[in-house]
Amino acid sequence: MADHPLIPPMGTVSQAERMFRLNWVASLERSPSGVPLHSVEYVARQGPRVRLIDIRNEDEIIGPLGYIPGSDWLPRATVDDLRSRFATDDPVVLISRGGERAAGLADAAEKAGLRYVAALRAGILAWHDLGYRTIRDPGILERRGQTRPAPEESARAGGHLTLEEIEGHVGKREDTRWIKLAAVLMHARCACVDGRDDTAVIGTPGGDVGELVLALDGLEHVIERPLTEGEVAALIVRCADALGSLYMHSDVTAANSLIMALRADDRLTEAIGDVYEPLEWRKWVASPPAHVRDIVLDHLLTHGNLGCGHLKLMMQHPERYAVRADLVKGVVRAWMHHRWSDAPQLQLVVLPGGHEEGAVVLVEVEDDLHAYTPIPLISPSCAGSQMFVHHPQVIAYLRKELAALLCEQGDVIPVEPGHAAALAQHMERLGAQQMGVTLELLANGLPIFGVVFGRNGGFRVEARGHVGS
Repeated sequence: MADHPLIPPMGTVSQAERMFRLNWVASLERSPSGVPLHSVEYVARQGPRVRLIDIRNEDEIIGPLGYIPGSDWLPRATVDDLRSRFATDDPVVLISRGGERAAGLADAAEKAGLRYVAALRAGILAWHDLGYRTIRDPGILERRGQTRPAPEESARAGGHLTLEEIEGHVGKREDTRWIKLAAVLMHARCACVDGRDDTAVIGTPGGDVGELVLALDGLEHVIERPLTEGEVAALIVRCADALGSLYMHSDVTAANSLIMALRADDRLTEAIGDVYEPLEWRKWVASPPAHVRDIVLDHLLTHGNLGCGHLKLMMQHPERYAVRADLVKGVVRAWMHHRWSDAPQLQLVVLPGGHEEGAVVLVEVEDDLHAYTPIPLISPSCAGSQMFVHHPQVIAYLRKELAALLCEQGDVIPVEPGHAAALAQHMERLGAQQMGVTLELLANGLPIFGVVFGRNGGFRVEARGHVGS
């Protein structure tokens, strides 16, 4: 058994790399014939570590569909042996129009020995259909048959990130992913502001579950009483049905602490059996036997076993966050129970390592937001360090939509659509307070930067002081 149950033994690779590989395997899908596939949502979140290889023809790659930012172009007719181009453990995603050509090549490459290769499921057509932006820069034609070198890990010693480092990070146009705001509403997740998530995110404290706690706290103020356990559960189901994706995260330390607690509980010995390997644990926790789920939840909600710092701090300091600790626990319980009912849109992500954030970054776009406004997805992994990433504009927009959705649930709670504006205002006010408390406790003294994107793809970085000043 590995020392860390959720980290597979993979030699001397870093903990972050181990978690990346575990998440790759856990997210991988297989076609009926066994071809490895990754979804658009998974690929869109990945940074330059994942090599995107477009195998379409010249007229396709700069045609109306364009190509995904960060792609290299290897026309299918020129690709004989991907195994000779990449190291065994290089993560590679192959892209074609509808996925068929890429699937055949991915299957062959995997059989030839590439361990982390997959085709983009349904191809560039699916990327377009789900609201992600492509580019048609003809400069890619000059790189025909070439693959850029894999990014090297920075030897940065830590400390505060600088404005220049932030500019260098967000200024890599070829690696920045964009998604229409309407598509965010339908199927994209809001991740936590946590800097340990090296995938491209739209950030808010606590991610989607943090926003649900905020909204349900507002409902309690509107109806002037605490929500019941049944009401919370019903509202979580309604939100999952409407929003399409609900995110919560943990981390390796908390996940391993949870596993040790589960192993030590005599009531769970028979249910756990001989589960030891990382993927086995992930599958078991994702769907434990029904008769022990409440026991698992009791352990999950114990201090040290919940990895989201924002949710944990709300339970530890409910007075500072102006929220009931029991409401936070109730939302997590209802979320987990719904996930265990085979709701794949509820995503539990395990983050590696400890906090090493060097800045707080507020991501904005110029002018007002509309359904068609493109939103940049920003990776918190910057210059060998981390940063807290928050999208205040986008989150304010989404809070209004969530408030409207919840105020349409009059058959569950005594609330009317006319309460939506007051609920959204409560969420915005309390959300700002809670963000301030979390940053004070986790990021005191860090520099704050605003990154403002223009409609033409340009951007500027602004220094906005320090946390706590």
